[in-house]
Amino acid sequence: MFALCVIVLFCWASVSHSAPTPCENLIRPVESLSFHDVKGSWALVSVSAADPNYLEKQKLSDSGRAFFANYTDRPEISFTRISNVGDSCQYMRTNITLEASGFVDPQLNITMTLLRRSCPDCIVVRLDKIPGQPSRLYLFSRRREVEAKEMEEFKAQAECLSLSEHHVMDPTKELCPEQISRHAAAPTEATTKAQKA
Repeated sequence: MFALCVIVLFCWASVSHSAPTPCENLIRPVESLSFHDVKGSWALVSVSAADPNYLEKQKLSDSGRAFFANYTDRPEISFTRISNVGDSCQYMRTNITLEASGFVDPQLNITMTLLRRSCPDCIVVRLDKIPGQPSRLYLFSRRREVEAKEMEEFKAQAECLSLSEHHVMDPTKELCPEQISRHAAAPTEATTKAQKA
């Protein structure tokens, strides 16, 4: 009987030791990421950051969106960040490379990792400027706003990454057009300002 108890306790300890923590599950990267998983336009719903000053700057934007495209047969993906600031639309386009669970931007020297999420039409993007040190977490969706439980999940992911400061975008604000031009020969990286009509 004593031997049986010892075996049971040992097995329980082994299982409890190997079981992932809630945070490990929340910040687990997606698997087998492909371009088709992110293709097209995504509205910025919320952002968390380690630097409160970055969030203050983000609050100046009425809306934001991300646009992923591949206009050539090259492996690089065109990634455009679009912000609606005041009466102008700001575009920043760069080429990124798909790697494992995310993307690498060799020009800006940043890594973007997509995390698992329960929201079916969302992507959660972890941005690292220094490997292993997340500086921002973004929630994008095909919708302008998400359900309360989906937002709570995002906030929990941010907390697990020690990114406790949050900002939620106003879903009633106008989005800028996806791109000024889709010409494949456009500069690899550029910031463009365009007056809204």
